[in-house]
Amino acid sequence: MALMQELYSTPASRLDSFVAQWLQPHREWKEEVLDAVRTVEEFLRQEHFQGKRGLDQHVQVLKVIKVGSFGNGTILRSTREVELVAFLSCFHSFQEAAKHHQDVLRLIWKTMCQSQDLLDLGLEDLRVEQRVPDALVFTIQTRGTAEPITVTIVPAYRALGPSLPNSQPPPEVYVSLIEACGGPGNFSPSFSELQRNFVKHRPTKLKSLLRLVKHWYQQAHHPGSGRPHPQRSRRVQMGHRRSEGLPVPETGLLL
Repeated sequence: MALMQELYSTPASRLDSFVAQWLQPHREWKEEVLDAVRTVEEFLRQEHFQGKRGLDQHVQVLKVIKVGSFGNGTILRSTREVELVAFLSCFHSFQEAAKHHQDVLRLIWKTMCQSQDLLDLGLEDLRVEQRVPDALVFTIQTRGTAEPITVTIVPAYRALGPSLPNSQPPPEVYVSLIEACGGPGNFSPSFSELQRNFVKHRPTKLKSLLRLVKHWYQQAHHPGSGRPHPQRSRRVQMGHRRSEGLPVPETGLLL
């Protein structure tokens, strides 16, 4: 709770210093993590996955983007998770993405197990994790310090196409989304570029504020032994409820 107490006793004029001292990651560490994740991205871009019945014969990754805090520039120093969205050539509609989602996860999983580049990074604990939508999750290590990093891959339909960073999606994209009748959040990865860019190009002051909110939220939900922090509020609960005292992962937060 030392950091939490430090935050509450920090005047507004020194919050920038608090973020720089306690929350922003060191550049060297961030570059080391991104170097390891870059190997995963290159694997996805260069690999030609062999499709099965119902899929294209050759499944390719059209584009890979980092989302979450690594993608939008609000990463906390304590974060050890990187989220990737892979847009695939075999998805031509939201309906196809939903129908073949599990098949694609198994296809990527099988190919990853045979990648020497990923094995050299200590690939382990490779699994399909039940989320909305389900995702491929695994652990690799940074090259220099051998620090474990959890990577999440979510395949998605590239509904927005090769759009420009600040361009608006055409209305028919939302029409097809409604017609797909998916459950809440099932097609959210298709719009991950919009979500990322909404924060990525914002001023540093806003990103610092988001870091402070995430830091407070994580500390309030994982105060260590004893009772939860007295200023914890039920109104800021995000996602699924977690057991008391358990850490809230970075991927459990919206930004």
